Amino acid sequence: MNTMTEQTPLPSRHAVRTLIEGLVGRDVVVRDADVLESRPSNLVAAYVTDKLQVALVIVVDIECAARLGGALGMLPRGGVDDAIKELDLSGLLRDNAYEVLNVLSAVFNVGEAPHVRLYEMYGPMGGVPSDVHALSQLFGSRMDLELSIAGYGEGHLSIVVR
Repeated sequence: MNTMTEQTPLPSRHAVRTLIEGLVGRDVVVRDADVLESRPSNLVAAYVTDKLQVALVIVVDIECAARLGGALGMLPRGGVDDAIKELDLSGLLRDNAYEVLNVLSAVFNVGEAPHVRLYEMYGPMGGVPSDVHALSQLFGSRMDLELSIAGYGEGHLSIVVR
């Protein structure tokens, strides 16, 4: 009998840290954080089930997105810091942040949970669909984290499941 659950579970902090560390090849420290405030400079990644239903969102501030992208591409820290100051997440930093968020879907695809995949990444400074934005603001089934990536610095990441 197939008893697939209908909700995507929150991953453990350990699973998030381990996946990111393995991907960027650097030590990552994960701490609980306050709820990430809604800012135009945030990236919002929407993940869907095989039925194209939004199952969860991950919101990262521009600091986290740039540091993840820089660490994955082994880019100089100074260039990453400049991109953050200018609120300019373009080119390789954006592509690499997308790739990290894409691979991060693996922490949700466990056991009998519905399969999810990254559907779209919105921002920074771009429009986020109202349903995706509303989900990103929910309290309850969420995890708010501060990541500190060795050699790159800190940023905030929030996971919100429906």
